[in-house]
Amino acid sequence: MRKKAKWSFLLAVVLIMSLFLSACSSSSSGERSGSSKDGDYKQVLNVASSEEIPSLDTTEGDDQVSFNVFASVFEGLYTMNAKDELVPALAKGDPKVEEKDGHSVYTFKLREDAKWSNGTPVTANDFVYAWRKVISKDSKATYKSLFATLGMLNADKILDPDSPMYGKVDKLGVKAVDDHTLQMTLTKEVPYFKSLMAFPTFFPQNKEYREKQGKKYGLEADTTIYNGPFILEKWEHNKGWVYKKNPNYWDKENVSLDQINVKVVKELTTRINLYNSGKIDRVALEGDWVEKYKNKKDFKTYLGTSVYYIKFNEKNKYLKNENIRRALSMSFNKKAFVNKLMKDGSVPADYLVPKNFTKGPAGKDFRAANGDLLGYNPKEAKKYWEKGLKELGVDKVNLEFLSYDGPENKNQAVYIKNQMEKNLPGLSINIKQQPFKVMLDLEENLKYDFVWAGWGPDYQDPMTFLDMFLTGDGHNQMAYSDKKYDEKIKFAKTHTKDLDARWKALQNAEKILLKDDAALAPMFQNGSAFLTKPYVHDYVVHPFGPDYTYKYVSVDKH
Repeated sequence: MRKKAKWSFLLAVVLIMSLFLSACSSSSSGERSGSSKDGDYKQVLNVASSEEIPSLDTTEGDDQVSFNVFASVFEGLYTMNAKDELVPALAKGDPKVEEKDGHSVYTFKLREDAKWSNGTPVTANDFVYAWRKVISKDSKATYKSLFATLGMLNADKILDPDSPMYGKVDKLGVKAVDDHTLQMTLTKEVPYFKSLMAFPTFFPQNKEYREKQGKKYGLEADTTIYNGPFILEKWEHNKGWVYKKNPNYWDKENVSLDQINVKVVKELTTRINLYNSGKIDRVALEGDWVEKYKNKKDFKTYLGTSVYYIKFNEKNKYLKNENIRRALSMSFNKKAFVNKLMKDGSVPADYLVPKNFTKGPAGKDFRAANGDLLGYNPKEAKKYWEKGLKELGVDKVNLEFLSYDGPENKNQAVYIKNQMEKNLPGLSINIKQQPFKVMLDLEENLKYDFVWAGWGPDYQDPMTFLDMFLTGDGHNQMAYSDKKYDEKIKFAKTHTKDLDARWKALQNAEKILLKDDAALAPMFQNGSAFLTKPYVHDYVVHPFGPDYTYKYVSVDKH
């Protein structure tokens, strides 16, 4: 899913994934933190987020901020536990799988004690309704292609404007056998099936409630109902929101936190000051702050699985030229960028699919097998630049660099601008900073020249990084199109039994995207450096899907 630049790791230097946990003693509720089992204390966390919630609608959300909220207030058939294992959630267990007419029929039995926050039971029809809504032709969902990726019967035809079945969502291969029996029909084997069933796009929605709310659904805390560990009790736009433990949640006995208060705090310096003053329990670091705190006992780093890059809008008269894109991609020093500006464990990336993410049939890491594809080389960049200028018949190029707001993001954008202008004579770049939600809208409508972007894996397979650049895909928001690339991705989607051939197709697709077409300028694979108070436990960051859920977090009495 889309990440906010760090540069966010999640980002934005705000690493999204690091909403910062704060001391419960500063809770807006006035309650002290501790064990809720004590009777005298409640477990309350105060969290700082870099961004407002873009959406509470699981059928349309596609960004990391929204997904991290989804993971705590909604739930699907599966979920990720504190050990990063995919385990049944609303499903009672793994499905019964039967072969019928050349297809695989998956039958899930659902929990009978699962309820929405208004007391209404969660039923199989809630899944059918939500999935049909995602895939409908009127849907704005950028993730609707996941149903075709999954191989759900007729999904590809329902999504194809040239098919007689286009838009006929009642033909989708899913049905409610009864209130607590959900059945889906798949046309192929998918190695990451459980990963998708834990992904928010596949979460249920209650039809009666949703349609009663109409256009108001998901816009406010009180126009949404929840079926996850927490509910959103309060939401003050651009200021913050409050989670409360969901009394109707089927597994509430294993939820430690009673309340989480989230306040929007954009400035990194402010968050660090809050941490040092004991008002927050966790804060992400980067740049010089990493150097300052790296020897503290509460300091930790890790290499994540999100990759950040620059996207080029190929509708731009300059950027539709391959040599211009390649020159830009090779013109900035990534190693210096992560070492001088990030300092948080991030590593330079000359690739799209991250290191240490997934292995192929032979047991070798995808990244190690496919190597580096588009690296820093200022001399070669200048040659490609001059060739591109000649092809375009110009000697000067003016471009706008769309980036996230905030001082840290500005510094990083300025670094890229200076590197590019220094190594590419005749280039002039104007930096345009915008809030995260505005950025999403500008990207969707291709109202940019080139933009800072990032992607975190939705499921554990290279396809999660690659299929979004198919011609016409909802996430292909840069007008990129290559028939050879499309062929490789479509082959990998359909040849799921020939694992070696599928893996080779995915490797070749990445090479076409970066090495042949220079469609993106990869920058870095995210690292995270953060400080966490010793009384905070099990703040788990997941390798794919939403970064975390508060279900497993606990805070000792302190």
